[in-house]
Order: sequence, then C-alpha cells, then structure tokens
Amino acid sequence: MQTESKLVKKNSAGALSAINPRDFAGKGAEEISSDDKSTPILKILHQLSPECNSKDSKYVEGAKPGMIYAKSFGKLIEGEEGINIIAAHTQMRFPEWQERGDSASAPVGTHLTLPSDAREERNGRYRLPNGNYVEKTAYFYVLALVDNDIRPAIIPMRSSNLTPARELNDFIANGKMSDDKGMFNAPSFAFIYNLKTIGKTAGSKSWHVYKPTKLRQLDLSKESDVGMWTLAAEMQKSAVKGTTKPKYEESNRSTQDII
Repeated sequence: MQTESKLVKKNSAGALSAINPRDFAGKGAEEISSDDKSTPILKILHQLSPECNSKDSKYVEGAKPGMIYAKSFGKLIEGEEGINIIAAHTQMRFPEWQERGDSASAPVGTHLTLPSDAREERNGRYRLPNGNYVEKTAYFYVLALVDNDIRPAIIPMRSSNLTPARELNDFIANGKMSDDKGMFNAPSFAFIYNLKTIGKTAGSKSWHVYKPTKLRQLDLSKESDVGMWTLAAEMQKSAVKGTTKPKYEESNRSTQDII
C-alpha cells in the first residue's frame, strides 16, 4: 500500500515504480548559503500596522492590535495567549534609520554601540548629525513554538519594549542549572518562555508591549526537548557568527513603536 510520503509513476513497461521524496531531500537548494537566507521577524501589531488596515495590500484578515505576527508564519497569535519561545541568543544594537517615508525596508547601518555624536531625543532614540537616527534595540534570536512546530525567528524590542527586554534578559541571565558539581549559569536556551502582550495608554495614545514569563526548563531526558536544545544551540552559533539575519519589513517600524 502506497504511503503518503511517496509518489508513483509508470515506467516504460507500464508498471508503477515508487519515488521516495526523502531520497531527494535538499536537492535544488545546495547553493543557497546563509547569506541568501533571512530569519523572519516576529512583531506586535498596532493600530497603524498595515496588517490591521483592510484597505492596505498587506492586510491580514482577522488582524487586531495586540496580536503577534510574522508574515512567513501565516498565523495570527492572540496577545492574551502569547507565544512560547526558546531564546537562543540576545544582543543589543543601535540600527540606524532614515526618517519614515524616506527609508528603505532595512536600516542603513547598524552600530554595535551608541555613536558618540548621537543626541538623545526620547526613549532610546538618538539623532545623528547626518539627520538619521538610531534606536537602542534588543534582538532576541528565538525558536518559536507554533502549532507543534519549531520556527526560527527574531524578536526586536525597542522604545517602550525595552523594559520587557530587560525583564526577559533578567530571566536569561539568572537562569541556573545543576549537576553533580553543583550550580552553574544555564545557557539562554535552557528554558521555555512565554511572551504575551499587554495594552498601554498615555492620553489618546495606546499601544502594546510584551510581557515575558518563564514556563519551564528543558528536560534533557526527553527526546523532543533535546531536539529543541540542539536547534537552539545551532542558532546561537549562527547568531554569534552573524549568519542569522533578520528579514526587515518597512511595516515593522510603526510609529506606535516609538511611544
């Protein structure tokens, strides 16, 4: 009986011969390098996000402010439910942007530290002499656990989300494990976290921020948890080498993000 993983075709004698797709795993993608790939960005949708605007070409049916979304995931995640993640690597950077309306879909540059000639404007945003600005941004390289699948993603947190970023970093930095030699600092990917979104208001303005909580430590006696640990460790190495890159979208810079 033919399984779902196989296709069949007739040979020259008219008989059926089985083709196992697994025998062709990865064929055609051999020359795609890490430089040719990008990692999707998970973001919080806001009132001004095009995904929430039914008249915008990027509109997503059912999208509402406070949801978490990445286009390549093809799924809207309710903010009250949140998304479970494993944080493979974290870094703080200062991407440089042109003013909205003139900017490309990606930053024009990224600084490892705050430029010495930058002038602070508000909440992690600094103006440069060339007219561009930099925003202090925490990048979390994660494995997102979505519908029993494991998806690599990058979660940028800036502006009002810098406080949640510090909360998540505190969880990560204070994570401990133990063995027969005693306690030691756990790697960032030793735990599963949940990121919900909560609403904030200031006058007539409203927006959402992340709310991180720690769920559990990975159980290395379970094959599934070992698999997640291994994938996260590989992602951590790629992030450190700079081969894991975010897939920037112009829409991820909603003006709501800079409140």
